[in-house]
Amino acid sequence: MLEISVPSSVEYLALVDAVCEAFCSWANIPRQVADDISMAAIEAATNAIVHGNGSDPSKKARIVFSRSDCDVTIIVTDHGAGFDPDAVPCPVDEDRLLATSGRGIFIMRSVMDDVRITFPEGGGTVVRLVKQIEPGVCGRVLCIDYGEKRMGLAVSDELRITAQPLGHIEVGGGKTGIPDVIALIAEHEIAEIVLGMPFTLDGEIGQAASQVLHFARELRHRTGLSVATCDERFSTVEGERVLIEGGVRRKKRKKKIDSVAAAIVLQSFLDARRSK
Repeated sequence: MLEISVPSSVEYLALVDAVCEAFCSWANIPRQVADDISMAAIEAATNAIVHGNGSDPSKKARIVFSRSDCDVTIIVTDHGAGFDPDAVPCPVDEDRLLATSGRGIFIMRSVMDDVRITFPEGGGTVVRLVKQIEPGVCGRVLCIDYGEKRMGLAVSDELRITAQPLGHIEVGGGKTGIPDVIALIAEHEIAEIVLGMPFTLDGEIGQAASQVLHFARELRHRTGLSVATCDERFSTVEGERVLIEGGVRRKKRKKKIDSVAAAIVLQSFLDARRSK
């Protein structure tokens, strides 16, 4: 177990991030899973510092990290008066897509397996985050390059060494693509899912990434599988380059680009996990 207490100033969020990274490294957490944990920890700490403690440096935010054989738990405590988490608007609702705040709880629930918010009798708010940890050494991985009209697909071999394009799914018009994904899981004996995360160029979570997190949450709920995320900011550009160098004509490139981009994201994910 690792515990820290920081003054309620946003300048200490970098320290929280560094401590979380060090804890995940010590606990031998796979890189992509560690990224999800760090994302949730920072959001919880931000809420505690800014909203719970009102950015009052005299009030401390307490963060506790622990690991068992099967999961990682983070508990964040502040001195706030509490709030109703279910009353917080969903950031992927149409009238909230352009909002620049209010995504913290949504992000935590999207990347973690369990999020519980309680309010002790003595005051304050306690946020408990749990991420299940699986060995992740065998079984095929399905990668999805999420899009509003088309989702590119790629799949690994059983030993998780190489990634291959797997076509795409047409979505939109009320079609979520989740039933098609469930069918692919059964057909290819998928053990884990990876979603490409379209961060902004400065690494922030914008509208597109929020939609991916919402999709990840739905996938996790519907399939029961672990759903990880992996940075995919430059995968489409790289996929276009690969197809051009392979002599694929423009019309055919449009049909293949999404699945090739998914394969690039998946290969990056597999390589990073093996390097741990």
